[in-house]
Amino acid sequence: MTPANDTRERLLAAGEELVGRKGFHGCGLSEILAHAGVPKGSFYHYFGSKEEFGVALIERTRDGYEAVVKPILADRRLSPMQRLRGIFEAAREDWQTCGQNRACLISKVALDAGDLSEPVHAAVKCAFQQWSALLAQVLREAQAAGEIDRKHDPDRLGNVLVMLWEGAAMRMLIDRNLTAVDDFLAFVFESLLAPGVRS
Repeated sequence: MTPANDTRERLLAAGEELVGRKGFHGCGLSEILAHAGVPKGSFYHYFGSKEEFGVALIERTRDGYEAVVKPILADRRLSPMQRLRGIFEAAREDWQTCGQNRACLISKVALDAGDLSEPVHAAVKCAFQQWSALLAQVLREAQAAGEIDRKHDPDRLGNVLVMLWEGAAMRMLIDRNLTAVDDFLAFVFESLLAPGVRS
C-alpha cells in the first residue's frame, strides 16, 4: 500500500469505527481526523466533503461485506439453503467473538436517513438493494433445488430478509445479547423458509 493509499485507508478505518459507534451525524470531522492522526488538509485531498467521505465509507463497508459473503454463497459443496444460512451464521459468530455492541456501519448511517444528504442516502439505499439482490439469487437457487416454495417472490423475500435481519441486529444492540439474532435464525429457517411452508 502506498503512503497516499495508507492515509486514505486510515481515514476510512477511523470513520468506520467512529460512525459505527456514534452514527454519521454523531461524530464530527475533527474527531475523525484526530482518531486517524491525519491533518485536515490531507482529508480534503481525498474527499471533497464529509458527505463524499460518507459515501466512500458506505461503499467500503458494502464491498467488505460482499467479500465475506460471496465465497459462502459460491461454495457449491453446500446446498443453497445451507449457503444462505451460512452468511447469517457468520455474522452471528463475529458478534459472538467481538461483542454485541457493534452495528453494521450502513445500518447505523441508515438510522439518520431523514437527515442525510441525497448522495449518502442513495449510497445507503444502493447497499441495501445490492444485499437484497445477493439473497434473492441464492433464494432462486433454493427454489430450483426444491428447498423452498416456488410461490415465494425471491426479490421480495430477499428484501424482507434484509429488513428482518436489520431489526434483529438493532434489537441485539438494545438487549446486548444474541437472543434476537437466534430468534431470526429460528424463525427464518425453521418456519418462514422451512420445507412445506406455503407463502
